[in-house]
Formats: sequence, C-alpha cells, structure tokens
Amino acid sequence: MAKSRTVPNDSVRLTWYFRVMTTIRAEEVRIPRRAREAVARHEQVVVVNRERPAYVIVHPDDRAATPRPARRGRPLREALGLLANAASPDPGFVEDMEAVLDEVGPAPDNPWAPS
Repeated sequence: MAKSRTVPNDSVRLTWYFRVMTTIRAEEVRIPRRAREAVARHEQVVVVNRERPAYVIVHPDDRAATPRPARRGRPLREALGLLANAASPDPGFVEDMEAVLDEVGPAPDNPWAPS
C-alpha cells in the first residue's frame, strides 16, 4: 500500500505507484463548469497557457487505468553482457589516429574562431 499524508487546510500529497500527486481543494481554484462536466464524462481537459498545454485534468478513475511508463534503456546486467561480448579494440587504431593527426596538424587554440 502506498503512503499518504493529510495536512488539514493544506494540500494533500499522495504517493501513488511511485508517483507523487498534490491534491488541492476545489474551493482554492476556479474550474469552469464545462471543464467539470467534461471530467465527469471521463474526458481529459487540457488547460493551456499562452496557447501551450500546461495541465491536464483527468477523472481520478481514469488515472488509475493509465499504464506506468516503460523504462528506458537496457538493464545494467544486459548492457554489461553486451560490452563483455563486444569485439576487442583494434591494436593498430592508435597508430592510425596518430598518423591522421600528424597529417592534419595541431588543433587550433580556439576551434570556434572564424577561419
């Protein structure tokens, strides 16, 4: 079960499936009637600020149905296995790079200076 904490006359912070959600009382904000009606119909309401989405208001029952976001990347064990099975470095690579650098010359002091 997730932890919850209630503070009288303040916000309520709920830890819900490893997420934190702040709850405010309806009397603290003005929610237009059409937004309340849309949420009651289980429609998502997007609140825009300067023509950009700022908030999404959803019905609490719909939030419980949303899946957790997938983890990005690979598990560490799998990544280490891939590195362990990778080809070993080319022993001649260092000599090849040194030859290229000798041919090109030293790097400029300021590489971003106009040429």
